[in-house]
Amino acid sequence: MVKQFALIHLGNDDSYGLCFVAGELLRQNQCIQWLDGDEPDILDHIQAVDPDFVLFSPLSSNYARSLEIARGVKQLGGKAMTVFGGHQTFALPNTIDEDGVDIVVKGPVYGTIKGILAGTPKTVLVGKPVAPSRMFPERTLYFQSIPRMATRHRKYVMSQFGCVYNCSYCSTSSLRKFYGPKVYNKYWLSRRPIRHLIDEAKVLLQFNTKEVAFEDDDALAGPNPELWLKKFNTAWQREIGIPLYANVTPHTVVKVSDEALRVLASMVTTVQMGVQAARPESLRLFNRAFQSEAQVKAAYDRLSSFGIKTKLEIIVGLPVADPLEDALDTVKMCQRVAPGTFIACFPLMLYPGTRLYHRCVEQGIPLADECKFEWHTGVGSIQFDPETSRRIKNLTKMATMFVRYGIDERWMRALIKMDLNETASKELSECQYLESLVFRIGDSVRKDFDSILESMHFQY
Repeated sequence: MVKQFALIHLGNDDSYGLCFVAGELLRQNQCIQWLDGDEPDILDHIQAVDPDFVLFSPLSSNYARSLEIARGVKQLGGKAMTVFGGHQTFALPNTIDEDGVDIVVKGPVYGTIKGILAGTPKTVLVGKPVAPSRMFPERTLYFQSIPRMATRHRKYVMSQFGCVYNCSYCSTSSLRKFYGPKVYNKYWLSRRPIRHLIDEAKVLLQFNTKEVAFEDDDALAGPNPELWLKKFNTAWQREIGIPLYANVTPHTVVKVSDEALRVLASMVTTVQMGVQAARPESLRLFNRAFQSEAQVKAAYDRLSSFGIKTKLEIIVGLPVADPLEDALDTVKMCQRVAPGTFIACFPLMLYPGTRLYHRCVEQGIPLADECKFEWHTGVGSIQFDPETSRRIKNLTKMATMFVRYGIDERWMRALIKMDLNETASKELSECQYLESLVFRIGDSVRKDFDSILESMHFQY
């Protein structure tokens, strides 16, 4: 029984999970068509394809838009049924009750295609985890069909899809709880075969790719990471050869062997290290009490000793008694630990279903309706008084400059009091993004920056 599936891409981020859905559909001899959900005439495109099923796997930032499209599909009055999957189905268990949603898939797509083809309205299907060696993303048709993603200078690969941590702001805990730690560790924390990753990367080379983000939550996690990384790096340098950057955490950096860091240094141009907050009570709020400033400094210094350039990532706008001082303390910690490095300063965004989201709701902490889960906007989930909100938003846009160029605290406090007009807000976010590219790739990227921006629906 062959059916037509329309897969809807939304937003600026790679629809990586949906690419694996596409791969499984093709393996089962179904027909697929990728469509760009950000196009204003998306419903006309869907109607022209005349699909049996319209598939969505939205991030929180695109959930409302996906529901809008799904309802539009149903109003067309055709045969198409809408299917929702992704982490959002764990975060919002009532997704199946939404108007316009016909089928929900919880977990991976594997083991659910037959249930989808049955076409029973208001059905919730549960996916079956499979070995990573059985998971194949479809990338060629995706990039051919969504040109603005094909022309993006940076693209993703992932060798595993889980995380060893249990941060309160992340939806990982919901997935781990649903399947149980044993199943989660077996399937989500196992790596895909290196040959599969290399073959996937060869597709990326066909589409203007200048760098690749190795998007595992922690490239150094797991037993004996140096053995796997060495094999992967050998194949990558021999067959792909374009710049790669990866994620690490302080907790693993201070524990892994020197050999692991030597391999990492030969593999990546830079790494990203999430440090999140400075104050112990803020780290406890995030369920990261195991971390300290001393550990962050030791990790940063150890990476530097191997010649590894390190970007720090922090979160501000927390539901604490003095959110602005908490935020400034975190920025000042970065200045102490890693003077002159690049940092990304995210406003706290509370994803529905996470433990921190539930805690804030239970405690009656007001949430900001204007939060759209786009970090360059600087608008987080916690509703502060107008003055505090403005200063925290400004801090997210200026923290990169404060750390990179060693701005004194008095200057910081003065600058974040400013009223930014729309042009200034936009250009500060663009400066941040350019700074990140220069940090990873080098000054040569400056000449291409305007064209890079053109390929993005940049939210500021």
